[in-house]
Amino acid sequence: MGEKSDLGRRGLLGAVLLGMGGAAGWVARKFQSPSQIRKPVPTALDSRFVYDISKFENTDPELLLYDAQEHITTGFDRVKRIEAMPDGRFAVAGDKSVKIFNAEGKVESEFNINGNPHCMLVTQQGELIVGTAKEFTVYDFDGKEQWQSPKLPRRTYLTSIAVSEGAIYLADGGNRKVLICDRKTGEVKDLFGEKDESKNNPGFAVPSPYFDLTVAEDQQLRIVNPGRLRVETYSLEGEFRSSWGGPGMKIDRFCGCCNPCYFTMMPNGDFITSEKGLARVNIYDAEGKFKGAVAGPDTLIDDKELAKRACGDCSVGAGFDVAIEASGRVLVLDPFRMVVRPFTPKTETAATAETA
Repeated sequence: MGEKSDLGRRGLLGAVLLGMGGAAGWVARKFQSPSQIRKPVPTALDSRFVYDISKFENTDPELLLYDAQEHITTGFDRVKRIEAMPDGRFAVAGDKSVKIFNAEGKVESEFNINGNPHCMLVTQQGELIVGTAKEFTVYDFDGKEQWQSPKLPRRTYLTSIAVSEGAIYLADGGNRKVLICDRKTGEVKDLFGEKDESKNNPGFAVPSPYFDLTVAEDQQLRIVNPGRLRVETYSLEGEFRSSWGGPGMKIDRFCGCCNPCYFTMMPNGDFITSEKGLARVNIYDAEGKFKGAVAGPDTLIDDKELAKRACGDCSVGAGFDVAIEASGRVLVLDPFRMVVRPFTPKTETAATAETA
């Protein structure tokens, strides 16, 4: 009887360990970083489920509103997020630190952070908020730590940060929710994200660790619902207002299983969106009407096979974070080359050439 009981305990323990191993493997696949990406191995897939991206790889030159400038080397082994700063500088988070660059792309300073950066925000109050998986820390522009949030709820996986006058908003890709935190302490006060008929909320679909948000000038939240391939508007209390976007391979739609992966907003309310897989950076107006392109796959992608695979498998590929400077220059963070790729408006480029 004792032997059978012992065998039963060992069997149960083995099942638990096997389950934990499977769960760990799912997390590793779901949240792999660009440094872990490997080139896909060709497989005989059913042609009905293989994306043919060949005719979308080149962008019509007439749609390109920006010119590419010389790359800026970051010096990181792994880059994650980029933010423009109000004084003409910009910040890049990678490895386990943040580097501050001047407008010419030279590193002015660097400071260490408490883990691998997942998200970052520059505020109008002179703060640099950097989030790791389960917490965030507030720094000043010199890299001096001001305060740190408490540990966040179980399974939290931070992907984006936004602020209003009274709250900090955290996109939690692990729980597929937006956390509303106290502006001064980081304590979670409320959250939303599940389907909720009382608030008209459709619920967030987050298949991969890309779940971006911001507080716009109109004091409403703009949140990517990546699995639904659209951008949604919410009140600061979490009530759904409207949405735009939709699936499609054409340049004015969002491709793959979950896009856009990142976005930023221009002063006039236009959106700059970034898609992974069939990597492209586009501009839409405030209502979601396509206006033109910053850069297309022909500029951003070297590995076309990886791009094709990433369009249908959200566990591969990586996103190009984007930022807009006061000058109008768009900064695109390349997670494969570990460089910043600046793009300037064509009208500005032409005017500079005429002046010269």
